[in-house]
Amino acid sequence: MKRWLLGCFFLVLSSMTCLDGQAAAITDLKSVAVGSDRYVSLKDVAAFYGLSLSVPPGRFVYLRSKWNILEFETQSRQCSINGVNVWLNAPVVSARGRWSITETDVRKVVDPILRPHAYLGARRYRTVVIDPGHGGLDRGAKGRAGVEEKRAVLDIAKSVRAILVNEGLRVYMTRDTDRFIELADRSYKATQWGADIFVSIHLNAATTSKPRGVETYVASLSGYPSTSSPAGSRTKAESFSANRFDHSSDLLGYYVQKALVQSTGADDRGLRRARFMVVKNSPCPAVLVEGGFLSNKYEEQKISTSAYRQSIARGIAKGVLDYVNTVKKAQVAGP
Repeated sequence: MKRWLLGCFFLVLSSMTCLDGQAAAITDLKSVAVGSDRYVSLKDVAAFYGLSLSVPPGRFVYLRSKWNILEFETQSRQCSINGVNVWLNAPVVSARGRWSITETDVRKVVDPILRPHAYLGARRYRTVVIDPGHGGLDRGAKGRAGVEEKRAVLDIAKSVRAILVNEGLRVYMTRDTDRFIELADRSYKATQWGADIFVSIHLNAATTSKPRGVETYVASLSGYPSTSSPAGSRTKAESFSANRFDHSSDLLGYYVQKALVQSTGADDRGLRRARFMVVKNSPCPAVLVEGGFLSNKYEEQKISTSAYRQSIARGIAKGVLDYVNTVKKAQVAGP
């Protein structure tokens, strides 16, 4: 009886949409032109999802229901969706007197996270490729205490592999020893192995010791800047292989970032966007994880311990498994 009810519930969710990335009703939202983009008011977004809208004095707009809480910072690309920091593709702006986000951010960011089963029914999940960054002569970042990125991420990747294999997934690693691999060869290997999910694991570094926390990256959308680029900037409308999976990658990244923060207790620097080669050339939904800053004394010390590296691994693995389980539920619901 429980299984029948669960199937009916997901059937209702999936009946709101058709093919992956083709939400049936989301295109009915009214949009207005602002510069070269089209924007949808947060009031209309709230009404579409059955959320209440509040705009208290200050810089934030809130959309809430019993199940979801969305917080948008005005004149910024930063927002929070159910407690996870998420970077939009363009800032929240005032359009015709209402705070609004781009139609693209509604379709490619908000809708997939709030209605994941509408986008994952056609996705596969059995083969995961884990990519430990750097290796060999390329050591990656190095902290003042001597922790090397290439060695730490290999240890983390092996732990992620063990967890996922134990859950019945087929897992490949682009390297399982300390050796150099060209960036192009990493995504090529994923293609050869028929990857359904690609996860590249790294550790961060900055020019100062202040930055700390964890980040998860997905491929930037065609025509939109990377998170590190100035707000409002535009890029050439160029698509890469990973852009075929924009909705699914966002969901994978969202689940990984959420689980990583929960597992490590690290600062949440958010789900971000970039055109890293291993991500943009991926043949499947892909993320690149930055598990902390080796340039930060506090985080380097934690990363130097096996226990903390295990917490990073558990977070990444849980995020992948949360994505996999959501795909399974979407497939049970059917078209």
